[in-house]
Amino acid sequence: MTPVARRAALLGAGVLLAAGLGAAVLFVRLDRTVSRESAPGRLRAERVRPLAFVAAERPGTTGGIAGDGRVLDAADVAGVLHLATGSGLEVEGRTLDVLDGLPSLRVSAVASWRGTPVFALERGGWGRLGPSGPELATSGFGTLDVRTFAESEGGELLVGARQGLFRAPFGSGEVESLDGSPVRSIALLPGGEVASGGELGLRVVSRGGAAPRLVGTPDPWVGTVAVVEGELWAATAAGAARGPLDATALTPVPRGSDATAGVSWSGTFRFVPPEGPPRVSSLFPDGSRRETPAPERFRRILVAGGVLFADGPSGLHRFDAARGFALVRATPPSLPMPHVNALAADGSRLWVGFFEGGLATADPRAAALSATSFPSGDAWGVNALLPMGGVVYAATLRGAFRVAGGGVRLLEGAGAAFSLAATGSGLAVGYGQGVLLPGPRLLSAFHGLPGNQAYALAGVGDALWVGTPTGLGRVERHRVTERVLPGEGKLPHPWVTALLPLADGLWVATYGGGIGVRRSGDEGPSWETFPETRGLRVNAGALLALPGGRVCAGTQGAGVWCSDRARARFARVDLPLPSPDVFALATFPGESPDFLFAGTSEGLLRLPAAALPETR
Repeated sequence: MTPVARRAALLGAGVLLAAGLGAAVLFVRLDRTVSRESAPGRLRAERVRPLAFVAAERPGTTGGIAGDGRVLDAADVAGVLHLATGSGLEVEGRTLDVLDGLPSLRVSAVASWRGTPVFALERGGWGRLGPSGPELATSGFGTLDVRTFAESEGGELLVGARQGLFRAPFGSGEVESLDGSPVRSIALLPGGEVASGGELGLRVVSRGGAAPRLVGTPDPWVGTVAVVEGELWAATAAGAARGPLDATALTPVPRGSDATAGVSWSGTFRFVPPEGPPRVSSLFPDGSRRETPAPERFRRILVAGGVLFADGPSGLHRFDAARGFALVRATPPSLPMPHVNALAADGSRLWVGFFEGGLATADPRAAALSATSFPSGDAWGVNALLPMGGVVYAATLRGAFRVAGGGVRLLEGAGAAFSLAATGSGLAVGYGQGVLLPGPRLLSAFHGLPGNQAYALAGVGDALWVGTPTGLGRVERHRVTERVLPGEGKLPHPWVTALLPLADGLWVATYGGGIGVRRSGDEGPSWETFPETRGLRVNAGALLALPGGRVCAGTQGAGVWCSDRARARFARVDLPLPSPDVFALATFPGESPDFLFAGTSEGLLRLPAAALPETR
């Protein structure tokens, strides 16, 4: 070998040796990094976070509250029946609601945790009942959307939430994440395992940290998980299924295709069939099915303290093997449905329109706030209400209706209706295809409006203002005479949801940009926006003027905002709202209001007009 070749060979060997040593060092470093990141202490810190309970703050303002009163869950806590309802948490005839500090009205789950009541709110968040009232849970996992609870034999609280399955040992001040799949139902299995079902299927979770085991079901959407006579059952969107506790897949129950939710009770799986005569059906482990007549069509069945209950329109029923279902709690004064989407005062009545329903009427001065269903016919999905000329008009998803004489009549129109306004020549109706003017004549984007969807209307003399998701238009003599478009810098946001004409200008509310006002002047119109409202999503029609000069708006997720009396600045007002999603505002009576009403996604608030906090 020549000297040159020898030097080249030695150099190559040195490079290989160096590369090998570098790789070894890198491997050692990677191994140390992996070991450090997978150390038990680090993994535990990721799964376990602090848990604390803070006393709920009662609002400084009082008022009347009405929810829908339905029973959503029940639990026996130290021998006392606790009910989670659409009107709050009911304990021995007393209902705790937003006036007691609950952040929202609807309580969707309740359970016992070593004799302490725990509850979950439908909107999100959970807590417990302490000696002085509700206490809200705070943890390192943020606000949990809790759907269900279960207590283990060792006193651990299992929390099923949209964010996954969690465990909280009693008195530890900690909460642990067991699984990240959404949970709607929990069943405890022998050996400490937990069966959890939700939107993404059925999983068996070990509390020791092992990987969850996925169990096949007829449909991935699992509404109920239960153990019936030593077998694992699941109610899915495609019906009930069952199998051994260690099964990898559950088999559909032949006669259970209509069982999409239910409970395990007395060795059977019980559920309410969606069709047919009122009854409760039972599926037995031997494959048979039995029907039990019911006095009315129940909405759901529940088990508390080993007792079977059923909730229906008249109230809560208790099942007795000898006598069947008997009413034990009549539905208290309440609303027919929770989501109030429109309000209007007419004479001595308050009209209430529901997002997923029809119409109801309420006595604004009644001691207990409630509403009675009005025979609404096809008027469903109410978006706006307008008293005019001695009758009431309703804009609904099934069209516009005239409400008079104890009934409703459909008006000729263009499909789903969203807004209403009185003009000098009659009624104007906003549709998804444009605005229908008296005459009638339908104007749309083809005729010059900024868009077709007329979500907001306001009549000013012979003119009509039309708010759309893409700007604002003005109509006079069946012609579009003015447009305010995106990009001009005038509107706080292009999506106009509510209009309010006042002496100092046209007040415009938007979905995402807050509130602005168009003022008229000798040199033409000018625009003013309110920076403090920037980002507010004002809901359709939820804009109201109060005596004394104040303007108030109902928002999505941010409650009620009101101006000061000079209309120079807005601020959020502290009110005991059933939900911070406010869709409708109204006063009663109209001329000199005694009450302010706020319709929300979870119920209705009645506030004495004098109790509305000032904006400073």
